[in-house]
Amino acid sequence: MNRLTVTRSATTLLAALAMLALGACGSSSTKTTRSTASTPAGSGGSNTATIPSREIAAGTVSASSGSVAATMRAATHNPHVQVPWPLTFTVTNAGRPAHASVAYEYLFAGQVVAHRSHYLFTGRFSDVFHWPAAAVGYPLTFRAVIRSAGHTVNLDYPVQVVR
Repeated sequence: MNRLTVTRSATTLLAALAMLALGACGSSSTKTTRSTASTPAGSGGSNTATIPSREIAAGTVSASSGSVAATMRAATHNPHVQVPWPLTFTVTNAGRPAHASVAYEYLFAGQVVAHRSHYLFTGRFSDVFHWPAAAVGYPLTFRAVIRSAGHTVNLDYPVQVVR
């Protein structure tokens, strides 16, 4: 590939992911969860997980920071275009359901290229996401940024969208 082709591919990907940031592609399936524009939990000072998230079972990643532990379950690493891609998050603090927030980031080549959504919940949260056709074929990382009790935990989940 020449430099022009790589630049066009990156530009196309950035435009597609920008649509993710602007679109309302997800929907909460938890009645007690609410979307908010308020300051995230723990914004007065936070600790970020120093241990990278790890896949503990097929479709499940987890990480912790201090007493806060977070887990994300997703259906597949190869979601299909515009097919519901369900996600479930569980967050505990010292083993008990924790008040938390989750925000989504999309990474390409290790760089955040888009942000989308911000939800508050206690203990467990479910969402459904639809990947756009423009994301097909790119090796992406879906990152769930969990904030709870002054800690930040990044749950990274590699995906490659298929038709």
